[in-house]
Amino acid sequence: MDDLKDILTASLVFGSLEKTDIERLEALFDRREIHPGDILAQAENKAEYFFLLGKGTVLLAMDKGKGVVLKTPGDFIGMELLSVKGIYKTTLSVLEKGYVFAVSRKNFLTVIREDSACAEAIMNAWQAYLDNTASFAKNIEDISLPEQF
Repeated sequence: MDDLKDILTASLVFGSLEKTDIERLEALFDRREIHPGDILAQAENKAEYFFLLGKGTVLLAMDKGKGVVLKTPGDFIGMELLSVKGIYKTTLSVLEKGYVFAVSRKNFLTVIREDSACAEAIMNAWQAYLDNTASFAKNIEDISLPEQF
């Protein structure tokens, strides 16, 4: 599964979206090759991107020894799982070669803040995904995006 559209469609977070919504999201993501030892996000740095796993394995290391290993194509690494108030609160390290799709945090937050069926579907699926992947990260708000960004 190398095609972004296929990965979005298979993703637990994005899979329920309409074809037009998938196509809209697809245009926001850029593919990046990843290699063991790469750091995609560093705790305490400004949060600029969220990531969708295409292939490989990444470790999301949180404080207090908590972490999540992500290895399923379509795993979404963003929102409160990755940042709080515009700052990365976790470090995202590559364990196994592959690729991710990066989406600007600003662009993604714009999409999910819309009053639309797409935004509602993403947020509902995101909460279910967090329950299954990292329930300890739930309810940490990422509210720092100013009204004008």
